[in-house]
This record gives sequence, structure tokens and C-alpha cells, in this order.
Amino acid sequence: MNAEVAGDALVVTPDSRQAGRTLDTFLSADLWLPERFVGEIFRQQRVCVGRARASRHDLVVAGRRIRLQGGVEEEFGVAVEGSASDPGIVRAGGIPAVLYEDDHLMVVDKPAGLLVHPGTPADVDTLAHRVARYYKWRGLRRRVRHVHRLDRDTTGAMLYAKHVYSARALDRMLAVGLVRRRYLAFVSGRVNPPEAWVRTGIGRDRHVAGRYRVSANGREAVTHYRTLEWFPLGRGGVSLVECELQTGRTHQIRVHMAYLGHPVVGDALYGGSDPSSPLSWSEGYALHAVELTFMHPYRQEHVCVRAPLPRVFADVLRRLGSRAVQPRQG
Repeated sequence: MNAEVAGDALVVTPDSRQAGRTLDTFLSADLWLPERFVGEIFRQQRVCVGRARASRHDLVVAGRRIRLQGGVEEEFGVAVEGSASDPGIVRAGGIPAVLYEDDHLMVVDKPAGLLVHPGTPADVDTLAHRVARYYKWRGLRRRVRHVHRLDRDTTGAMLYAKHVYSARALDRMLAVGLVRRRYLAFVSGRVNPPEAWVRTGIGRDRHVAGRYRVSANGREAVTHYRTLEWFPLGRGGVSLVECELQTGRTHQIRVHMAYLGHPVVGDALYGGSDPSSPLSWSEGYALHAVELTFMHPYRQEHVCVRAPLPRVFADVLRRLGSRAVQPRQG
């Protein structure tokens, strides 16, 4: 199967493996589109085979192009100042470092101290604004669509969909575990056991605005952690851990590690900014989304993208003489 963007459409060329299926089955099973969305685009007559409007019960023919009209060229969704040819559009607030990109999706490297998307009109420089600047600089009309989120001070790999079809597909893949996220974190103390699954509910803390906590009535949250290295600094030392998310709740890793008694270093909201700590953090806190692995929705192959370590993370690893992770400059 081949899929490509052509103007304001996604054009898909099926091969012999998809031949003989009904169109609605093909769109749902092979393009990962939700059944309700598939029904909607058929009702809107946005599905064509060749030049003719198609029915959901038509059969897929190998090599015969299927065109999904609309949902590619859209407004950014956030305001972007300046013209595409103006060099200032690159300098003003910056554009993100792109780690991977094709016609359908891209992975960018999020810095610390930046919201993923605006929450109020006062938020005029977020990662969404920077992605929109990048699109404009590239001459693309694409809505900014993040597939998952990172907290303001968490750094690393963020996945974006570049049209509505890849957005719907990647949402489904995320829900069934085909988008995997691996993080590195420094946490207080020596973690025992050194490797485990944490399975709890997470809900809002009614006593502290913006804070979350482990709650029996909260939404299910599952984190796997593994200790990579322990450094005997001060009282209790500091551990370098690798975390992988099975769910994606707000502040999940930060809440789970604090719940275990090992808050992320520098994380003031969850008790990780003790002034007596042997390890200080100059930018936000010590949590980095180091690797993003996902099944490409159209190429049927796994893509693995690594985000280089931020300078502060690499400097601390080098200073501690870490053997578990080879520091790479961002």
C-alpha cells in the first residue's frame, strides 16, 4: 500500500493484500480510521475511486487509487505573525527542531519551559505556535495536531499528525499501545525494587490547583520503571530511571515516582526540589522523553525516533560519570 498527499487529499494505492475488501473495511482496518469517522466521510461524499464517488460497499481493487478529499489543507489553529518568506518567522520565538518528518506526521524536539498548546489568550508562544511557524516557513497549510502531550518542563520527542487521517489513525494506535514512549529521569533516593510496574488511579488533587495524586477513584494509570544507575550522593543518593508509559495521564510519571517516595529531581510540585538535595536542576526538572516508537499508519513498519539529551541532562550524566547512558548533546 502506498499513501501520499495530493493537494487537499490523501491518495491511497492499495496492493494485492487489500484487494477484495469493502472500502469501509479497508479504511477502518488498513488506514486505522474510526468507524464513525469512516461513516462520516462517506456521508459527505469525500471518498472517490478514480474520479467517481465511491460507496462504502465497493470493493478494493489492487492498484486502483482511492482518494479521501479534504482534511489536509487547513488553517493552523493558532495565530502566526509574518509572511512565509520573512526570515523573522524562523527567528521570532523559533521553530522546533524536527527529528523525523514525512507527508503524514512528524516528531519534534520539545524544549523545557514551553507549553504544548495555548490554554489562555495570553499564551502566545507555545510549541503549537512554533510548529505552525514551521509549517508556514515550509509553505504548508496544516492544522497543528499533537498526538500526545508533554508537560511544560518535560523535554523530548513529541508526535504530530499532519492531516486529519493520520491524526485519527495515530489516536487509535496510541489507544492500543502501538505508540510507545520511553523517558529518562533522575529521581531522589535509591528505588526499591529497582524495576516494577506501577498500576494506580490518578485524579486531581482537590487541595492544590494543578496538582494530581494517586486516587482509587482516578483514571487508570500504568507506568513501567527500571533503574539504570544509582549515584551515592548525599543522603539516599539519586537514581537514573527509565520509564515507559502504558497509559498517558496528566503528570503520570511525576505522580507515580512521587507516590513511590522518589520524586523527579527539580519537580517542585511533587516534592523533588528539596534545597538539601545533592543534585540541583537548572532548567525545570529532570524528565526527558528520549524515545518515541510507533507503527507508521501507512508503511506498516516501526519507526523509532530518539531525542538528543538536553544540555543540562548530558552535563549531569557526564559529571556523574554515568555508564548507563552515553550523553549526546542536544
